[in-house]
Amino acid sequence: MSLTDKGADESAVTLDPRGTGRATALVLLVSGHFLLNMDSAIVEVALPTIKEQLGFSVSSLSWVANSYILTFGGFLLLGGKLGDVLGSRKVFAGGLVGFALASLLGGLASSPEVMILARGAQGLAAAVVSPTALSLLVGLFPDRTAGERRERHKALGTLGAVAAVGGSVGYFLGGLLTDLVGWEATFLVNVPAALALACLAQRLLPPDSRGTGRARVDFVGAVGASAGLALLVYALVDAEPSNLLSVRTCGLVLISLTVLSLVVVCQNRSADPLFPLRILRIPEVRGANLVAVLINMAIGPVIFFLSLYVQQVLGLSPLAAGLAILPIVAAITVSSRLAGSLLSRFGVRPVMICGLFLFSAGLLWLGRMSGAAYWAEVFGPEVLIGFGGGLVFVTFTVCGTSGLDARDAGAASGLLTTAQKVGSALGLALLSTVAATVTRDTGLAGLTDGYRAAILAATIPVLAAVAVSGLWLRGRDRR
Repeated sequence: MSLTDKGADESAVTLDPRGTGRATALVLLVSGHFLLNMDSAIVEVALPTIKEQLGFSVSSLSWVANSYILTFGGFLLLGGKLGDVLGSRKVFAGGLVGFALASLLGGLASSPEVMILARGAQGLAAAVVSPTALSLLVGLFPDRTAGERRERHKALGTLGAVAAVGGSVGYFLGGLLTDLVGWEATFLVNVPAALALACLAQRLLPPDSRGTGRARVDFVGAVGASAGLALLVYALVDAEPSNLLSVRTCGLVLISLTVLSLVVVCQNRSADPLFPLRILRIPEVRGANLVAVLINMAIGPVIFFLSLYVQQVLGLSPLAAGLAILPIVAAITVSSRLAGSLLSRFGVRPVMICGLFLFSAGLLWLGRMSGAAYWAEVFGPEVLIGFGGGLVFVTFTVCGTSGLDARDAGAASGLLTTAQKVGSALGLALLSTVAATVTRDTGLAGLTDGYRAAILAATIPVLAAVAVSGLWLRGRDRR
């Protein structure tokens, strides 16, 4: 099949619907997601060493992560559209080459400024690779029949499982490389991996087709959308946790929403929009993106607070802390693999709501932590959170990318990934405010109170996602 309709252009990629070619392409695409998730986790573990050796201040160190989030979240829509217009294989491979070069710059960085620039470049490349890979996978596994739909569910489950494994490998490998080689290795390890995937993409993915050449990138709309999203993410990640409602933060959010609103108005009148607003008329697509925002307001911040809790309160080392997070990742891996079969049997709404209730039950259980042993208070809740999260991630990906015109695959994938990144930034800003407000002092009891309050507050967006699922997800896959 083609990723575009008849009469579309070079963005189309003809994909073999059967045989080993499709399986090989799937391995290649999930490997790209594995690399991106591994990189994020690796850098998190190496941050204390980077701070010490490059001379970061406490406040500026956050921009090693924030610059990545800023460019990744800000340019996802453009990245998805570029795949549709210029050719998915070409853009996917080019993004991987860009990621390799940015990683090389990070590994050679000798100052905070160069490090922040490298992380921003990594995020920009990831904003191209991530939606394009998802778009290719959706085109590779159509959903026109029940059998094809089952195959797509399994493929998306594999994508979620492998991405989760990438995070767990990153936590472990980051501590190992930092201890044995140095923080530079956490960047340089990406270079051969990304270049190898780029070469394999050129060899193993079918070539981009040649069409009429009518499609183009609306660069004015792209710049406006990227600027609005980047400003929104910047306002959230740069906000002081104890002063989230400051005039500066609220002003930046208002400006970003105004810019995005103007972009929507202009795109609605465009003959070749950056993002096709028509897909938001589908209830399941709206619901999937809202759930993506809400669930990511919880999962990312909870892992962040758990990492701090097990180190600052339970006294674990950074490497041990990374290993302590693995039950969440392992449970996500298992449930992601099961999600495809469950979706085919029960439909999207029952699986989504079941996953959300498991997730919220894990948060409520974890919210009872008191500083006791890890195995007594943390391990069980992590398993529930991870198992429920895996079901939710695969289900909203299915809902957000199914039943669309093939020409909209890249834009829909970019929107779904954007929703996740904005949700993570918003959730971390809000829940950090909760933790800072409740924490009475920096002693163990005060820190425990703050982290516990933030984790309990994370149940609010998860329960809101239950309401969204009941309203907009109609179990379409069963029909």
